[in-house]
Amino acid sequence: MKNIYVDVDDVLSQTIEMYIDIVEKEFGQAVPLDRIQTFDLKVSFDLTEKQFHHLFDLAHRPDCIMAYEAVEGAVAALTAWKNSGHRIDIVTGRPTATRESTLAWLRENHVPFDTFTMVDKYNRPGNDRSIAVTKEELAKRSYDLAVEDSMEMALYLAGQMKVKTALVDRPWNRSCPDHGNLVRGETWADIAVLA
Repeated sequence: MKNIYVDVDDVLSQTIEMYIDIVEKEFGQAVPLDRIQTFDLKVSFDLTEKQFHHLFDLAHRPDCIMAYEAVEGAVAALTAWKNSGHRIDIVTGRPTATRESTLAWLRENHVPFDTFTMVDKYNRPGNDRSIAVTKEELAKRSYDLAVEDSMEMALYLAGQMKVKTALVDRPWNRSCPDHGNLVRGETWADIAVLA
């Protein structure tokens, strides 16, 4: 049995596609996926501070979260892992205010999991410290495999925590340096075989 960490945004849910739609509708900017070269969405979408906060607020509303599509193959892979006896911890850096809507999205999309953890991955203001654990607290946990799209978090997991980490291939993580514990996965078919 393996203990597996699985991120939510752009790993389980097609989050960036919703951000692209919001930016086009709200600000009239058409930004193709391959132009999103950094995890810093303010930079990727060329937004002012005010525009970025508006985007962030809209993208984290419960109705928006519930509209996210599941990433192709993700639910099937997690179901196969669960059926094989593996333990799945869904781990997200979303704001703590999204806890209930994120759990509702997981249920609605039939995502199997054992535990749900919110981590203050990016030092976001306004996070409820009684809900989100710190990265240091996360580092005390033991995982056999992690699945992430954030280059920063993937390197933290692979390096600091010494966890075999599948980095879901996205334009914003293509500059990630090689690491012995890090493998890149183009699709969930590539990732599913790692457990």
